[in-house]
Amino acid sequence: MAQPKQTTATTKPKEKNATAEHKEDVYVLVIGFEVNNPQVYRDDDVGKGVKRKVHHVLEDPGHTFMYLTKNLKITFFYSLGPQPGASTMQRAYGKGTPEYHIPGKTRLYRLIINESQYEKMLAKGKAYRADVLAGDRNYNILLNFTCARSARDIIAVGWPGVPKGESLVGKSATLSLDEVVNPYAFYEDIHNKFPNSEIQLGENETKWGDIMTIANTDPGKEPDPTLNPSAWKIKKTAHEN
Repeated sequence: MAQPKQTTATTKPKEKNATAEHKEDVYVLVIGFEVNNPQVYRDDDVGKGVKRKVHHVLEDPGHTFMYLTKNLKITFFYSLGPQPGASTMQRAYGKGTPEYHIPGKTRLYRLIINESQYEKMLAKGKAYRADVLAGDRNYNILLNFTCARSARDIIAVGWPGVPKGESLVGKSATLSLDEVVNPYAFYEDIHNKFPNSEIQLGENETKWGDIMTIANTDPGKEPDPTLNPSAWKIKKTAHEN
């Protein structure tokens, strides 16, 4: 868990010594995943006896989101998905929202970054968010502008070495022969890179909705919930009660 670092600097004016205390800014990237059905990401025979990991998106698409913090407060939140109430076709291709709901249990990774990385991710994230809100970028499964791919794009401008998070995708009874970024493959790659850093938070769709709204309308006010997981309340969505 990152905390603001305190340093002291000593100056010597003519009259007396003086000590000035100064706090350094701390920047953090949080990558979050809803990947609660691991059986949808499994080894399949892709031909000639060769087995590969395949994400069967129609069984469970999963979800990826990301946010940034400065001095332990959230300054930007991005969670791409189709518009609420979208038809089946619109859920594959249509106007999206950068504040897509997060109803299930989440697995999060809290990674300390430097100021330059933070500024690059913040600028890219704001640009993507503005494009989605304006309808200049649609949620698009066919072109892989999805939650995982777009979140990874934002992260990659400040962290070029971010894992690829790609696998084959099963869109129906047949497989896509393309490797695409998806939540289950991205989660596996991040988990393998940081195996002891996972933070789990139980489901609370309402709280996540409040967090992302406040983070984007009043940056720097909402505390990062990964700092105190024990204080996180679980609230099941109405249809699951």
